[in-house]
Amino acid sequence: DQGVYRIIMAKKRISRNFFIMLSLFFAFFLISLVFMTVDADRRVERVLFFPDEDGRQLQGELRRLPEREEMAGNIELYIEELLLGPVSIDLYRLFPQDARLDSLLVDESILYLGFSENLITTAESVPMSLNDIVGAVERAVVFNFPEIKEVKTTIGGEPVVDR
Repeated sequence: DQGVYRIIMAKKRISRNFFIMLSLFFAFFLISLVFMTVDADRRVERVLFFPDEDGRQLQGELRRLPEREEMAGNIELYIEELLLGPVSIDLYRLFPQDARLDSLLVDESILYLGFSENLITTAESVPMSLNDIVGAVERAVVFNFPEIKEVKTTIGGEPVVDR
């Protein structure tokens, strides 16, 4: 009689623990779903421009990027996406693969961009000249962020002036 009672109580504990675990799993699932839905609403469409095969024309590629609180964060994400390159196989990289963004500062309507020095040393790996790359980035930023009226670019800490 005591053994049967223990078995029944053990089954009840297992059932109760299973129900608790299932309820927790379902609750976490619902919370995750809510966060994914809320986060999906905080995306904004941006046009990234990449060169065609000969580098004479830039073509736009639409991407939905997460919206950040500050404009500098949104621009930084945009530049990082440009550095990653196009999704379309018909377009080519705007930046050499080793290039990186070293600094970014927004001062009212002026954007200061600082790129790594290897943008100069590996520029031949993309179909555009260095000046064309810098000009394309500046125009793309102004297109996507109309609040920016001027972009000043440095490479390896040196201003890009030959344009």
